[in-house]
Amino acid sequence: MLWINNLFQSPQWLWLFTALIIPIAIHLLRRSNPQRISFAALQWVQRYSQSRTRRPIVDNKWLLLLRLLIVALLASLLAQPLIKREIYPQEGVILVDPRIGAGEANTFIHNSLPQLVGEGYKVLWLSPETPSVTSPPPQNVDLWKTLSALSRRADLRRAHILLINNGVPTSHQALRVSPHWQWHGLNKASTAPSQALPSIALMGKAPSWWAPVLEDWQGNMPGLSVHIQEQEETPDAEQADWLIYTGPEPLPQAVLEFVSDGGLLITDNSIPPTDNLNFVAVDNNQSAQAASMGRGSWLRYESDWYNEAFYRRADLPERLWLHWSGQDWALQHQNRGYWSANKKVVTNIAGAGLPVEDSEVENRRIEQLQPWLIAALLLLLAFERLIVLSRPAVIMATDSNGEADHG
Repeated sequence: MLWINNLFQSPQWLWLFTALIIPIAIHLLRRSNPQRISFAALQWVQRYSQSRTRRPIVDNKWLLLLRLLIVALLASLLAQPLIKREIYPQEGVILVDPRIGAGEANTFIHNSLPQLVGEGYKVLWLSPETPSVTSPPPQNVDLWKTLSALSRRADLRRAHILLINNGVPTSHQALRVSPHWQWHGLNKASTAPSQALPSIALMGKAPSWWAPVLEDWQGNMPGLSVHIQEQEETPDAEQADWLIYTGPEPLPQAVLEFVSDGGLLITDNSIPPTDNLNFVAVDNNQSAQAASMGRGSWLRYESDWYNEAFYRRADLPERLWLHWSGQDWALQHQNRGYWSANKKVVTNIAGAGLPVEDSEVENRRIEQLQPWLIAALLLLLAFERLIVLSRPAVIMATDSNGEADHG
């Protein structure tokens, strides 16, 4: 019966269609009760002969049909029928960051995207409702949440995304995007507050790649702090957000308590996982896995990060930041409203987030028919009353002897 659920939003009201028998029963059982009026001198009135005819089984079949339609419409209105319309990706749609002015956006589009300017192109604000840029820009838009939601809209699968390029780090692994989106950045100083940055602690010997990665991060994110944690010191989740552990196994009890208190632990495969943790992959190639521990999490790489295969890659700083910040949910929540384009996002769609494939998108829009059904129901009710009130009354006159005379 799944097909019924696809056709009606409230199929439990379909039983009301059995009420169609009520108008039929009324027409079959009801007999006209004509009004009898007695005249004192009816014997002086010429009598008309009237032939007796058999009463039809159904009086006024068109009125009966009209009432059946009213009952059927009422049942349909309660069951809320649905229709599905095919939706196709629209070409020439540009979603503009609300922090960019409409004039700046139009100038950028005409200068950088002249191929889109023409008949049928649309410029919309990047917000859940996607209004036209001719309307005032929406305020306090959560770009992370908005982009993730719009990635599943079939009509926006091939849109162009115009964001502020202000250097906010790409720290949004949970962001969902359409693989067909084309990203554009507009250089503009953002008025948003400075993004939150984590406090990082290192316990153990630093890998060879750590110094250049840290230099790259601090160049893009001034103010990023790193603390060298001595082996004898107890890490504190109130002072450090991330703990890179390169010491010997097993994990010290103080490190486990750090994670349980809300910190993020980062290790390679030299530290074996415990049996009671459920690790899940954080990227498509399963190079890193994460597991929840208390209020924090443990991010563990499946390879040896001292091996060249791990660190000899040009995108290592961005890749590590994506993995690490993706597990820091508090940091994500603070920064996701300030997310913007950067060079990596504009040139590489894979750096923007997790793609939503075409097979995951519903390309049919469900629409309800309630407004049309209500209008049709009111129209039929008015028509039915008009017919009933316009029908002449049947009058039967009787003389003093009680004999009926039909006039």
